[in-house]
Amino acid sequence: MVKIARRILEALTYGRATRTRFLSMGSLASIAVLWLAVAPPVYADEIVPASGSSANVLTPVSIRVADDNTFIDYTYVERWQGTIDGTRVGSGSLVIHPDGSVNAQASGVFTGTIAGRSGTALLRISVSGTLVSAAGNFSMTDGTGGLAGVHAEGTDAAFPTGPTSFGATYSAVVHFSAP
Repeated sequence: MVKIARRILEALTYGRATRTRFLSMGSLASIAVLWLAVAPPVYADEIVPASGSSANVLTPVSIRVADDNTFIDYTYVERWQGTIDGTRVGSGSLVIHPDGSVNAQASGVFTGTIAGRSGTALLRISVSGTLVSAAGNFSMTDGTGGLAGVHAEGTDAAFPTGPTSFGATYSAVVHFSAP
């Protein structure tokens, strides 16, 4: 009698374990199929060459002189056209040295489109040269919206268009990382 009870208990336990294993494997398979159905699509990284022009209007906020260098803090509004198309608003600083050379740095929020993708991004630039001709290096990162995952590196050639305005032509490589 004890032997029969043990066999029945073993059969029930084995059956229950097999059924539990079967249900667990079925659940895992269901989860995998569900994930494939609702998972976001995977996009490949995209690289876009960019070129165009920009127009920048500076508004001086403070001016000071030290050791024959003139330091100007400013705000600006800049309009970009071309592959990068939109407006950047921000602030920066300009140093005019006694020999006529200049250095400037600025950062601001770009709002617009790049190669048809719309959003915002942080655009930083560093410029050196003279007040007649200057060259800069810029980067764009921290995008939102359609510009999420953007990273651009570029150069520009700037020239004055008025007492506090500048124009520039730019070329860049824009990289969109997969989300």
